[in-house]
Amino acid sequence: MNLKHFLTSVAVCASVALPATAEEIRATSSFGPSHVLATDGYPMLFKKLEEFTEGRWTGYDTPSGLLAPNEMNTGLRDGISDMGPIILPYFAADYPESGIVGELSILGTDNRAISSAVTEYIATCDACQAEFAANGHVFLGSDATTNYQFLSTVPIRSLDDMKGIRIRTAGSVFTRFVESLGAEPVQMPSSELFEGLSSGVINATYSSVADLKNAQLYDVVKAVTLIDQGVFNAAAMTNASSILWTRMSAEDRAALAHAAQYAQTIGVQSWIDTTNEARAAGEKQGIEFITPDDAMKAKSAEFRAAHLAQAAATLESRGVTDAAAKIARYEALLAKWSGLVQNVSTDAELAELRNQEIWSKIDFATYGQ
Repeated sequence: MNLKHFLTSVAVCASVALPATAEEIRATSSFGPSHVLATDGYPMLFKKLEEFTEGRWTGYDTPSGLLAPNEMNTGLRDGISDMGPIILPYFAADYPESGIVGELSILGTDNRAISSAVTEYIATCDACQAEFAANGHVFLGSDATTNYQFLSTVPIRSLDDMKGIRIRTAGSVFTRFVESLGAEPVQMPSSELFEGLSSGVINATYSSVADLKNAQLYDVVKAVTLIDQGVFNAAAMTNASSILWTRMSAEDRAALAHAAQYAQTIGVQSWIDTTNEARAAGEKQGIEFITPDDAMKAKSAEFRAAHLAQAAATLESRGVTDAAAKIARYEALLAKWSGLVQNVSTDAELAELRNQEIWSKIDFATYGQ
């Protein structure tokens, strides 16, 4: 072989061996570099996306600075970021149909089942899909916290202990719940919990036990009352900009939805792991974990029943049509997923189960349009 033929052969081999430059996605997890979405969620999403697309797509996360959570709705619409979390209550007027799940956040106790039921409900709800499309982005799933409890500076054992104390709440459902128990709800950002509790501005927060660690409350919280009612379930953690979506083939859209389940289920498992870790650490530091008395449990159950009985009317007052049927559909999905997750032991298994049960049945040629 002469030199010319040799060089030609090398050039041909090189052109075959080297892949085309991957398309790159810029995400904005927006909760800061230490949040699980930044440390593990989005990195795993992009690792899986590269795997599922054979290197055609990759990406990176900007954890903070580019868009705050309350800027994400327009930020994704305008293409400032390609992916990011949508916290539905921040934009309640834009998502009355999708926000149904938040109104039902007192249902269920297993965040693996709750997050999966929310994901399937919104992904298969035409009215919900229309809301996301109108705002310029595409829903790819949700996570959910572990159960909310009362984290307090004074022990709460009974309804008498609730009288007159100030409790930080997040969301209208939880505000009404706290009021029904005789306490005074207070609105406060989670970033101000430590100062609020230490200064006496609030006496308790209605939060996941994981917030003992997340907000570093070990030194100010003296007791945790295990009321086990409610989670935060109205967060779409890996929404895609419609601008990005239109650049992707149906095959690559399916791969992105599949990969997104890994980010969300890592978040779900992180809430479980952090809750267990925070409780163990809290007990070592002398925090008392209290089972409320029967009267307080009964009052909580009474509120749940009354709230659900009124939920359809509440939703219809916000413009939701056929609310009773939609509530029943969500309840059925929650029952379904409560059974399905019993055989799941890892976040990766849950991601694959969600992809199989939900996303593998989606037509990505039309989804998100």
